Amino acid sequence: MKKVFLLLTLGLVSLVLFSCNQTDVNNTNPDLYIGHIDIEEDILYLDEVEWITDENQDRIKELKLSRSDMPNGYYINNPSTDTVSYKIAEDTEYSFVKLESLSFYKEGEDRNYSTTKKEEFMEFLDSVGTNRVVFWVEVKDGFVVSIKEQFAN
Repeated sequence: MKKVFLLLTLGLVSLVLFSCNQTDVNNTNPDLYIGHIDIEEDILYLDEVEWITDENQDRIKELKLSRSDMPNGYYINNPSTDTVSYKIAEDTEYSFVKLESLSFYKEGEDRNYSTTKKEEFMEFLDSVGTNRVVFWVEVKDGFVVSIKEQFAN
């Protein structure tokens, strides 16, 4: 009887461990974060923020925000400057509003710009700085697959 109980217990533990492991392996849904970024070589450092709009009335009340705190219709809440880091994938897509000062700007083209050329995105970051710009960062399997400026379409 002890052998049967032991075998059932081992089988149950193995099943639980296998199930937990499979959940992690099959997680193919990307995670989406919003915040300020910094990039060094192929590592993105993200300082997550909370993007609050008029739709977030409960949060506005909780933070005691007023219209004067949201002159452009939003408030960026950044209670912590802690960062997390992610490796940037080779085929990461970068989306941002193209500025006239950029070397690849062409008059008459749509200013909403997407590229997989990291050097173009780095030129954009150099021209605007990163401390005031907010980006949506999509991470899949630990790699950044998409970086999108908040105001880019």
